[in-house]
Amino acid sequence: MHIHITFILLSCFATIGGFAQTEKALLKRGLSHLQESAYSEAEQDFSMVLQLNPNHEVAYFNRGIARQYQTDFTGALQDFSHAIELNPRNPDAYFNRGITRMGLEDYLGAMMDFNIAIKARSKDERYLFQRAMAKNGLGDYRGSIEDISRAIKISPRNMKLYYARAEAFISLREFALAVKDLNRIVKFNPRDFHAYNARASIKYQGGDIYGACLDWSRAGELGDANAYEMIRKHCNN
Repeated sequence: MHIHITFILLSCFATIGGFAQTEKALLKRGLSHLQESAYSEAEQDFSMVLQLNPNHEVAYFNRGIARQYQTDFTGALQDFSHAIELNPRNPDAYFNRGITRMGLEDYLGAMMDFNIAIKARSKDERYLFQRAMAKNGLGDYRGSIEDISRAIKISPRNMKLYYARAEAFISLREFALAVKDLNRIVKFNPRDFHAYNARASIKYQGGDIYGACLDWSRAGELGDANAYEMIRKHCNN
């Protein structure tokens, strides 16, 4: 009788160990699939981990990432919320839930999540940039400009930030400040025809037709054929 009981206990321990090993292998494979941009396969792996362990924070978080990339924002929102319930101190979970809410056009909810993330990581320009985008969605362009300006201080060579701030200035019809940001982009990369096009549009809206046409001409020289359509439309009158 004693031998029989020991055998059952050993079998149970072996089964538990097997589950743990399988869980770890599935998680590793899911992470590999994420790195390979195989998001559907990654989602399946993390789902299997959660079948074995319904309280696996990392699996919820990474399945949320996989669903986010597949634009399943409702599913991703649920996963990030589960991850936050299991570990409310993970700022990345709030950050990614905020991005998911942006996909659902819940800009206020997104901003609330970004607020929590930024409290934990106030020097992360990604967090500040995304909160700025949420503020744009709420029409708070001056608040957006403030966040982008903070992000620029952290990462002054990130041209995406200058583009975003220029767009916010345009929304406020503060064209001179928008042009100033685009000047920085052109100085950093004189062959960026997108910057010339954007600057031309702003100059045109501000009444500087001559300056706009010169920028469209430069964009055309850099290979943007559409710039010549703008020249024909706006510069030959």
